[in-house]
Amino acid sequence: MVQSMISNFLRSSQRSTRIIATATCVLATSLTGASAETLRIAVPSDPGYLDPAYWGSTVDQFLIDNLYPRLAKYAPGDEWTVELDAAQSVDLSDPQHIKFKLKPGIMWSGGYGELTAEDVEFSFERHLDPDLESGVVTEYELLEDVEVTGKYTGVIHLSEPSTTFWTSTLVYTSGAIISKKAAEEAGGYFEATPLATTGPYKLGTFEPGNKLVLEQNPDWTGDAVDFDQIVLLPIGDENAAELAFAAGEIDYTRSSAGNYDTLVANPPQGGVVKLAQTIDPLFLGISQTNEKLADVRVRKAIQLALDIPTVIQATTNGHGKQATGFVAEGLIGHRDGEALTRDLEKARDLLADAGADGLTVRLDYVNNTERDTAAQIMQANLAEAGIMLELNGQDEGTFWSVDEIRAADLQLHLKSWTGNPDGYYTMQYFVEDQIGYWNWEGYASDEYVTLLQTARMTVDDAARGEIYKKMQAMLEDSGSFVFVSQEPTVILYRDTLVPGILPDGRPVFHAFRKVK
Repeated sequence: MVQSMISNFLRSSQRSTRIIATATCVLATSLTGASAETLRIAVPSDPGYLDPAYWGSTVDQFLIDNLYPRLAKYAPGDEWTVELDAAQSVDLSDPQHIKFKLKPGIMWSGGYGELTAEDVEFSFERHLDPDLESGVVTEYELLEDVEVTGKYTGVIHLSEPSTTFWTSTLVYTSGAIISKKAAEEAGGYFEATPLATTGPYKLGTFEPGNKLVLEQNPDWTGDAVDFDQIVLLPIGDENAAELAFAAGEIDYTRSSAGNYDTLVANPPQGGVVKLAQTIDPLFLGISQTNEKLADVRVRKAIQLALDIPTVIQATTNGHGKQATGFVAEGLIGHRDGEALTRDLEKARDLLADAGADGLTVRLDYVNNTERDTAAQIMQANLAEAGIMLELNGQDEGTFWSVDEIRAADLQLHLKSWTGNPDGYYTMQYFVEDQIGYWNWEGYASDEYVTLLQTARMTVDDAARGEIYKKMQAMLEDSGSFVFVSQEPTVILYRDTLVPGILPDGRPVFHAFRKVK
C-alpha cells in the first residue's frame, strides 16, 4: 500500500504540470511584462507580518531579512559565515556586555532620518514590553537593556554571558533593527506595511494576492544593485511556479525536491536547476498534554510505528535524508547515525501495555502535495499498529493560528520550522512557558532548561555541540518528537542571473546580479 502511494505521488508530480497548465498560463499572461531591470521572484504567499516582533512565515523572513538592518547577518554563499551589516564594529570579547558601533550615514526610507543607537535600543528592548506580546520574546529573555553611549555606539547588557544571543538572535531575523520614530508614529507596531526600512530596496506597491513590488531606495548610499525593482509574486503551488518560469514570467523560484530529477532531465529553456539543502527541520510533534497521548508508551508506540525513510523517499524522490534531530548535518550539535528505526512489533506491545488498543488520533498539517503524501503514509503506518489516524489538512493561516482552545486540542502535528545555523535557536522554544505558543508538544523538563542555560554560556563550539546532542536525545526520548528531515529544495533561476542566496537557498535580494 505504501509503495503504491510513492508511485502515485511520483506519477502525479510528473503530470501535475500538464493538469494545471491552462490555469497557470492564465496567471502568467496576467502578470506585467518585465524589463531587464526587473527581477521577478515567486514566493509561497503574501507576507503576514513585517514587524520583526511577529514574523512567522517564510515570506515574512525573506522580506524582514532584506528590508531591515541588523548589526551583522549571514552572508550569501556556500558556507554559513557572518558579515557586519549596520555595525562598523562589534566587540564580542565579553559575551555578557556586547559593544557595538554603527556605520554612520545609513538612512531610513520615508524621511525618517539616520539609523542611530537609539533605534537599536528601541528595537531590542521593545520585545520585553508585555503589552507588545512579541512572538520572539523568548529570544530576548536574557536582555536587560541596551545602553546608548553615543549617537552610533552602545552596549547590549545581558543578565548572564551568552554566546548564542549573538548567533541565534542578533544575526538572525529576530535581530532586525527598526526605526524608533516610524514605529512610534505607527502606534508601536505594524503588520505588512512598515513606514521605514533601509537597504538598497524599499517597499513599493503591494497588491495582496497579486504582487508586492520592491523599488530602489533613493536614500541608499551603499553598494549599487543590478535591478531597479524586485517583484514578488505569490504562487502557492510549486508546479504552477515552475510553469510560470517556463512561460518566462518569473526569474527565480524554489520548488519541491521531488521534482528535481524531472527538471534536470528536461530543464525549462534558459533555466538553471540546483538542489539546495535547507536547515529547516521537518518534524512530527505529539502533544503529551492531550489526554489521549499523555502516556509516554503511547507516544513511543507512534514513534516506532512510523516508517520515516519511506515518507522521505515519497516526498523528495530520494533526495532527502532522515533527520536525527533539529540540527542539520554539518552544523554544531548534529547527531550522527541516531535516527529512529521502525519496530512495529514493539509499537504494538507498547500500545497493549498502555491499554490503548483501538486508539484514534488526529494529524494536523498544511495541506500541500508533499505534506498530504507524508500524512497518508503515516496513516497507513499507524494502521498497521492498530492506530486510526484522522487526517486534517489545513491552509497555512489556519494551521499556524493557535490559541488557548486549539492548543488544548492539538494531538499530532507535522510541521516545518525555519532553521538557524545555531541549533539553540530552535531548541530554546521547548520550555514550559512556551506550551500553547510554539511548544505544541507540551514538553517541560528542568534538566533540559539547565542544559539550555549551560549551552548559551558555552563558548567552545565542540562542548556546546555535545550539549545540543543531549538535548535532542531528551526531546526524542520524551516520545513527543519524530524528526523527519531537513528538507532539500530545488532552486530554479534564469541563466542570465547569478543568484544571491544563503547556503540553504534563501534569496538575498541585493546580491542578485546579471550575468555580464
